[in-house]
Amino acid sequence: MDISGRKSHFLGALIGLAVGDALGMPVEGMRASQIRRAFGRVRDFMDAPWRRLKAGQWTDDTKMMLCHARSIVRRGYVDPDDTAHEFVEWFRSGDWRGIGNSTYESIKRLLAGVPPSESGAWGEFAAGNGVAMRIAPVALADCDDLERLREDCRRVGVITHRHPEAIAGATAVAFTVAKAARGDLDPTLLVEETVDYVGECEVTRRLRMAKAFLEGGMEVEEALARLGTGGYVVETVASAFFCFLRSPFDFEETVTRAVEGGVDADTTGAIAGAISGAFNGLEAIPERWRRGVEGAAEILGLAEGIFHLKARGVS
Repeated sequence: MDISGRKSHFLGALIGLAVGDALGMPVEGMRASQIRRAFGRVRDFMDAPWRRLKAGQWTDDTKMMLCHARSIVRRGYVDPDDTAHEFVEWFRSGDWRGIGNSTYESIKRLLAGVPPSESGAWGEFAAGNGVAMRIAPVALADCDDLERLREDCRRVGVITHRHPEAIAGATAVAFTVAKAARGDLDPTLLVEETVDYVGECEVTRRLRMAKAFLEGGMEVEEALARLGTGGYVVETVASAFFCFLRSPFDFEETVTRAVEGGVDADTTGAIAGAISGAFNGLEAIPERWRRGVEGAAEILGLAEGIFHLKARGVS
């Protein structure tokens, strides 16, 4: 796919992320069994009055994705210092929508003057999915330079998370979105190629497990229960990949299955949505979701802005 044929895939990546986030928002924190009893299948956006959010609104996953996208469009490239500034401005707005502890503490350090390269959380509980959930704009900006992508994932990741697995999970997601957006992602080879790109770690070991479950024909409910759908990045990335690879050409099936896994449902949905949207393009996302998701015009405009940077050879 040449640059002129990529626009739909750039748009699909970012709006797909927001759609997956918004679908998972009302069921975040619920277990899969609770979701099945309460809703059956999750097919549409739903209100979450206990979160003061309405159907189609999203959480911090999309908020932080927008920080990346705005910075890239404004600067013309991935700039960690400017991205950190966007995070601080978001934090100051007070519209946190489910901000994670690692991100919260990291932005507090930024406000105290700690540089972005040192502000990220470290330690046992810093292997969260807060970088993986938001990394899609970076993947689009760097999709033609995978070595630069690897480094940019690290540079923007450490702003909030300095744990190696957090960076590895984000790198796995970014690699997949980049390959999908540029048109050379082969679902049958994805796990092996991602393992080669990221290297040996807990993230890639769990990806191999997801592949084994797929090849064994395991039911999605059991697979996600075994892979995990909590905030640990190793779980989230593997479950999102499983859902995508189980139905690579069906955006709706991918994201609904991802959010129905429960627990950190918005983030599993966001990552699965970004991957499937990048792979299948904007038109594969149901129109009711494209029209109903919060901030659709800005999200699509930013995706188009990154696309035009690539078309001009700027980023």
